[in-house]
Amino acid sequence: MSESRTEVPTMTPPADAPPLVSVVIPVFNSVSYLAETLDSMLKQGLSQDELEVVTVDDGSDDGSGKMLDDYALRYPNFRVIHQEPSGGPASPCNVGVYAARGRYFFVLGSDDVLTPNAMRDLAGIAEREGSDIVLGKLGSIGGRRTPGAVFAKTVYDADLVEDHAFNTLSAVKLFRTELLRRTGALHPTSLRIGSDQPFVAALYLAAKKVSICADRNYVLIRTREDGTNVTSTRRTPRDYMDLLTLLVPVIVDGTEPGAFRDGLLRRPFRNTLTKSVKLSFLALEEDTQRGVLEELRETIAPIYNEATAAHLDAVPRTKVELALDDDVETLRDVMAWETKAGQRRLIHEGGSFVLDLPAGLRKRVGEPRMHTVEVKGAVTLTRLSVNDTVLTLEARTIVLGSTEPAAIVLLRLVNRWSGETIEVEADAARRVDTAAGSGREVNATMELAMLAHGVWDAYIIQRFGVTEIVTRFGAKRRQGFRAESLYLFTDGEGREALGKVYFTRGPGNLSIDIGFTQTSNDLPEVEVRGRLEQADGSVQILLSVVSERRPTFSTVDAFPALELSHAELSGALHMVEVHASQSHEAPALVVRAGDRERTVLLSGTPQVSHPVPVENSDDRNTEQILRDSLRGFGTVCRRAMRRALGKIRPGKVS
Repeated sequence: MSESRTEVPTMTPPADAPPLVSVVIPVFNSVSYLAETLDSMLKQGLSQDELEVVTVDDGSDDGSGKMLDDYALRYPNFRVIHQEPSGGPASPCNVGVYAARGRYFFVLGSDDVLTPNAMRDLAGIAEREGSDIVLGKLGSIGGRRTPGAVFAKTVYDADLVEDHAFNTLSAVKLFRTELLRRTGALHPTSLRIGSDQPFVAALYLAAKKVSICADRNYVLIRTREDGTNVTSTRRTPRDYMDLLTLLVPVIVDGTEPGAFRDGLLRRPFRNTLTKSVKLSFLALEEDTQRGVLEELRETIAPIYNEATAAHLDAVPRTKVELALDDDVETLRDVMAWETKAGQRRLIHEGGSFVLDLPAGLRKRVGEPRMHTVEVKGAVTLTRLSVNDTVLTLEARTIVLGSTEPAAIVLLRLVNRWSGETIEVEADAARRVDTAAGSGREVNATMELAMLAHGVWDAYIIQRFGVTEIVTRFGAKRRQGFRAESLYLFTDGEGREALGKVYFTRGPGNLSIDIGFTQTSNDLPEVEVRGRLEQADGSVQILLSVVSERRPTFSTVDAFPALELSHAELSGALHMVEVHASQSHEAPALVVRAGDRERTVLLSGTPQVSHPVPVENSDDRNTEQILRDSLRGFGTVCRRAMRRALGKIRPGKVS
């Protein structure tokens, strides 16, 4: 069904049997993505009587309008409203939601996709729980950023502040349509971006119950390959202030003064207010600058207090307070200094980090408007080794934003169960100055034999006097770093595995498990590093074997015994040679250490053969990489093998 509209309509009266859900899709020039969006409507687990699809064509000229008409002809529950181009998403959104006949409505971008049964399940939650608004977890197509904290867990009766629901003000949610009648909420057509925020805020504050469903992705929001998402449009401080002047009054009008209102203001303060005083403010005309600051004072001054100011980081807070005090010249000079200073603009003094402003500018800002800056560290792990029970690591440590490195750097281990802490001071190799901050390259050695059973998490501490910048580390590693577990052994002949140095699942941070309380003892650990096929047909297999006892090598019992020769190389590396007459009969090796064994399949392991013509470029690249990586080491291995074979009788496995 196709209609034409030029104005926002009044609420469409429901039919005798209204649908359960109306999905509203505003459309402007989305033909490349539109079919996937519309097709996802057909997999919602609802009948055509239960699901209505309301599409609003905002004057598209790329064929989107015709595609909408085609779908409406094929599916009787699809409706199309055509209108002249409005220049933004607000108008088609308003037209669509007020044309919806469903008990609930859901606004979907014309390039986004509903996952199967999303509408059935979200509407089912609303019906069961009596929810006025249901948030379904968002996934991504093309790497678009999605809300995190709000979807940490499912909450059927969510608090707008404590459960972070107010953090997301996009209209991609299920709303009870009756909220429109109660509020008359609209997307402000004066906003080219962010018009859904005042609209959603009004519906949030009118809702009696809000539910959050985080069990799976219900919607996949897309980053367009051509970068034409409305949300990716560059916005100026003027744009952010226009949004702020429409969003804040909705919150103020819908709440009483107090903690709840202050909590709701966190979202506009940290996002919109902060961006209204970003550095591009300096590029605005002087009259525009003064207009922005005048509106900032009118909108923010009545609600600015210690609780709301605490939502701001130190630097934006200083700038907002300069704006509130109408100190325009100082504000401009602080922004100019920020531009020149870049990211490295903090200094530690008096027990805290503050802006490293020139003395004259700092005096004009004044101490009451100079706020303590919370700083973070960045640690890159560059080397890690274990010798029996001694851990040695090297790392690059940075204090983000700081103009000076820490005076002292520590390696700290904290027992995850008891909270017990041990630490050693790291040795500083050299100072490091980067655009992001200053720091040091450090190395630290720690004896781990005295650690109690349990998991010990590793931290790097960068200390300035009594100030400590604490960084959990290990996830960020130098390029080419092998993030593999390392075992701790007692020394001497009867060596025994005490625990494991490992990288945690998920974040990949460095931890130490004493007693294998969280990790398993998988010794011997065996990895085939490569195969060297010799001209005489023999095969040499290079293995890394980590074990408590000296390993032995044999063939699988189901196969005839082969003639094997073994040479122990440096560290955990071993070379096993299968003799030429039987190399084709060696599908696997058995590696034994004490009463444990591992079977290693030899088929499919990396090979470095003698040079032969290779036609396929991918094969040539693969062969070259393997050849380059093993050529030098292979030479050493063959020499060691020849020396070993002089002492080992063929057929004997050491």
